[in-house]
Amino acid sequence: MYKLLVADFDGSIVDYTETLSSQNIIAIRKLREKGIDFTIATGRRWSSIESKIRILNINIPVILYNGAGIYHPVESRFLFIKYLSNREVKDSLQFIKIYYEKIKVGVYYEDMLFEDEEALLLLERENEKIIKIFLEGKEEDLKIIKTHIDRNYNNKINAVFSAPYYLEILPYGISKGNALKMLINMLNISPKEVIAIGDFDNDEDMLKLAGLSFTLINSSEKLKKVANFILDCNPNDSLYRIGKKIINLK
Repeated sequence: MYKLLVADFDGSIVDYTETLSSQNIIAIRKLREKGIDFTIATGRRWSSIESKIRILNINIPVILYNGAGIYHPVESRFLFIKYLSNREVKDSLQFIKIYYEKIKVGVYYEDMLFEDEEALLLLERENEKIIKIFLEGKEEDLKIIKTHIDRNYNNKINAVFSAPYYLEILPYGISKGNALKMLINMLNISPKEVIAIGDFDNDEDMLKLAGLSFTLINSSEKLKKVANFILDCNPNDSLYRIGKKIINLK
């Protein structure tokens, strides 16, 4: 029996409009009636996702910053938060400066987002509470940067694509999958009791951990290879399709 459905947000349950569909909202309610709770695992910060969490009436912890944070929306506090170390920030700054002319840079500092020159200034300071860095640019340029990171900073920095044009720099060991491990321990459930849905590479280990996993027809090829089911629909219908498959949702 499944007890939890955890969903990536952008591209998995909402499209570019960020609008929660009535089908998905109803599906969440029906799943809860069957004893399957619901939460979000997103790369966003709390202030960027809070209104959606309230609409969905989520009262269990949510995964933020691609796994660097676990936040309780009822208690209004982080149950887990991991910052980039000074060493990780310095290493990141080195390769960011090399490729700066080809990319946009964003830094998540606490619950704030700084971009480009402001982001660089923040990275140059020490002992700041930087949670993650994101790089935006052409896919071919970001792939070169990721190869550079993997070759020169292996076991030091975690770099993962969250979209073809977004490369995210996270504290080493941080991922949605590892955050999900912590979350299910908090909820006292097992991985086999979890359903997960995602659409891009940063969701891979979360889908691998879950007892049942879904992705969408337009998702990354990496996700299609690991998901148990590929949904032939857009994000606005995804949770309805999952509910239909596991509880005969009408």
